[in-house]
Amino acid sequence: MPKTETDRDARRAAKRAVKDAERAGKETRKLASSLPEPARTKVKAAAKAEAERIDRAKKDAGSSPVTAKRAARRSSARLERVAVRYGTAAGTASSTGSPKKGSRSKTIKQQRAQVKQPSKMAVVSGLRTVFASITTPTDQERAKKTAKQRVRRMKAKQV
Repeated sequence: MPKTETDRDARRAAKRAVKDAERAGKETRKLASSLPEPARTKVKAAAKAEAERIDRAKKDAGSSPVTAKRAARRSSARLERVAVRYGTAAGTASSTGSPKKGSRSKTIKQQRAQVKQPSKMAVVSGLRTVFASITTPTDQERAKKTAKQRVRRMKAKQV
């Protein structure tokens, strides 16, 4: 039986959905590595379960593309929900406003960036504190400087 154009389109769409789901899985695993321990195990477990579903969808993409596409999209949606739940502070961010087509991995990537932000801020503030402690003069140095300025002013008045 010859393959029709619609069959080819359906298989292409299924393969595209599987690729998007694989990308979302990869981003979710990256997110899990940057999370603290209790959330890390939950996100890793969810990513592993969805990876198995994505593999099944990948195998089914040739024989039943519509089912494979639906399964892949469902997996990427689950991964996105897990990322939103554990990625931000108490899951306050929402993924409802994000466009649905091919952006689930981007949403997960944004969650990972939000998770990394506090640790980056801690490093920067620590560096600023160290720099300030090095460059800020001590009370003794400040007293010496004001004494010099007073002497200069007194000399300037005498002339």
